[in-house]
Amino acid sequence: MMGMPRSVATGERAGRYLEYAGLAALLLAFFGLYSVKIADIDFWWHIAAGKQILAAGALPEQDPFSVYNAAGVWGQTVLKSQWLGQVFLYEVFDHFGADGIIFAKAAILTACLALVYARCRMVGAAPLASFAVLFLVGMGLRGYTTERPQLLSFLFFALMFFVLDGFARSGRRWLLYLLPPLALVWANSHGGLVLGAVTLLLFAAGYALEGRVLRGSVPRPHSLALGAVAALSAGAILLAPNGLTTFEYLAFLEKSEIRDRVSEYFSPFSFWGEWASAPFLPYYWVFLVLTVAALFTFFSKERLKEGGLVVALALLSLTGYRYVPFFLLLAAPYAAAGLGNLIGRMAWSKAGAGAAAVLVAGWLLVGGFRDGSMFQRGVHEESYPAGAVAFMRANHVSGRMFNSMAWGGYLIWNLHPEVQVYIDGRMLDPKRVVPYTHILWLTPPGKYFFERARFDLVLVPDRNRLDGAAGQYPLIAYLQNDPQWQILYRDVSGYLFGRRL
Repeated sequence: MMGMPRSVATGERAGRYLEYAGLAALLLAFFGLYSVKIADIDFWWHIAAGKQILAAGALPEQDPFSVYNAAGVWGQTVLKSQWLGQVFLYEVFDHFGADGIIFAKAAILTACLALVYARCRMVGAAPLASFAVLFLVGMGLRGYTTERPQLLSFLFFALMFFVLDGFARSGRRWLLYLLPPLALVWANSHGGLVLGAVTLLLFAAGYALEGRVLRGSVPRPHSLALGAVAALSAGAILLAPNGLTTFEYLAFLEKSEIRDRVSEYFSPFSFWGEWASAPFLPYYWVFLVLTVAALFTFFSKERLKEGGLVVALALLSLTGYRYVPFFLLLAAPYAAAGLGNLIGRMAWSKAGAGAAAVLVAGWLLVGGFRDGSMFQRGVHEESYPAGAVAFMRANHVSGRMFNSMAWGGYLIWNLHPEVQVYIDGRMLDPKRVVPYTHILWLTPPGKYFFERARFDLVLVPDRNRLDGAAGQYPLIAYLQNDPQWQILYRDVSGYLFGRRL
């Protein structure tokens, strides 16, 4: 058999190189965009927990920071469910500092994109469509650069579907045996395994149904292997420290008022038109429309398992924007394949698609360098009361503090145990949230809660962080006019009050 002409082979090789160059350029650009300063309010209590776990050599039964009575389902779940992810974050921070955390965060999210592109090509999507979808997913993930264990959930979810797509394409059962160990690590790193296990079980059911519809019988060896692996992976939840308590926690959360107060549970519809506060969401909406269009061109009897999962995750993402990354990572390859079918007549060569990707990456890099939004280093000090913390350290200030919930983790990391904070982002005890809000706004119940607690210190922002137009919290004016209190420190971030002796 004669080989292809040399000119054709050379052109194919050049096209492949340009495709790889386009992919590398886009991944570099997104790595830069994900490399943003540490600004997450929860990062600090995560690494404080990781440090405490390593120091104690065991998982905590009670809150090690003396903020809550953590004996309930909520407390035990928050204390233990992310322990491996917290240890990972602390170890990176301890050895490499803030820049190490930024690099790790950017590397994890970029790896998710690389897996998405690999899956796009695996399911037969054309390079142009694959790059277009990769761009939307990459921009959508810009809203999820917080330094939390959930980053590991994104990576494990992307890895799980890389394995599943490889199995569905090649029929190699040995690939499935990678999933239970992955699930075990995932179960101890972040609670996202619950969603991963559900999607895996749905994939297994869809695989069996697909075989039944297409061939009139279930592909027995493969279906049995997939079903067993799915069951073992879901069972990894039971091997995590909380075990079945995880499901009690989910049931508790559904009935808790906390769910209505935490922004990550808000629907993407809540931010409709408010693109300044959620600039990544327009890319999600475009991706969602594209995916719906792809349903009519890509999904068929041969794609029952993928189609069912995409619909389920799309609907779930509409209920809370915390689920958006999982929808993006799951649906991207299938949306790319559908887009390829839609624009079949406009399909570009690998070389053309790669060249276009290089141009888009160059545009992102130029814009990012110009406005300083990429390849950042260090901590975004403006997000935290850094000046007040430095003052308290220098002057050995200690005592029981009423504080902004957004600053609780930062204070724990920097000042515990000399300063005992009232609340932090863990919210281990939902009963504290209502008094906390009343105190900030100094309602009659809030004044009662505040006086009864006998705080030594108060540290609150100058403005309402959610709506600066609302002005100062009434608690500030109250303390300024109370002779029992004095301003110890003030800067642009807020006020530190101390009780007069």
